[in-house]
Amino acid sequence: MPLAILLSSLLALAAPAAHASALTGTPFATLAGKTQTLADYRGKVVVVNFWASWCAPCREEMPLLERLRGRWQGKGGEVVGIALEDAKSAAAMARTLGVRYPILVGNADTLALMRSLGNQAGGLPFTVVLDREGRVVARLTGKLSEQNLRDAVEPRL
Repeated sequence: MPLAILLSSLLALAAPAAHASALTGTPFATLAGKTQTLADYRGKVVVVNFWASWCAPCREEMPLLERLRGRWQGKGGEVVGIALEDAKSAAAMARTLGVRYPILVGNADTLALMRSLGNQAGGLPFTVVLDREGRVVARLTGKLSEQNLRDAVEPRL
C-alpha cells in the first residue's frame, strides 16, 4: 500500500477519536445549573441525543429513549439528552414527556460540535453512541427507530 494512502487511512481513523474527545470533554450545564461533561459517563455505553422542544421528531423519539434507557441501565447503558435551547424550556419538555434521563443544555458551540461529529447540516434530532471508552461508534441523523437504535447500542452492552 502506498504511503500516502496509508497515512490518509490513519488520519481518517484518528479524526473521529478527536471529535469524540471534544464531545466527552465539553462542559455542559445540567438543568440544575451545575457543570457536567460526558466523560462522567465513561465505562457506560452512552446514547447522546441532541434535541430541541420545537423539533417535532425530537419530541416523538424521547419516550422511546426513556423506555430503552430503562432496558439498558442495568447493563451499563445510559441516555443523555443535550438540549439546544434554554434550561427552562428543556426542563418543561422533559417534565411533559416524563423523561427521567439526564438532560444537559447546549451552548453557542454545540452546533459546531454536532457538525464536527458528522452532522454537517446541523439538523435535529441527531444522536451519537459512545462506547465504554467514550469513542463515537455510531451516528444517527433524523428521527430514531427502535431497531436502528437497538442495533447501534445493544451489541456494545
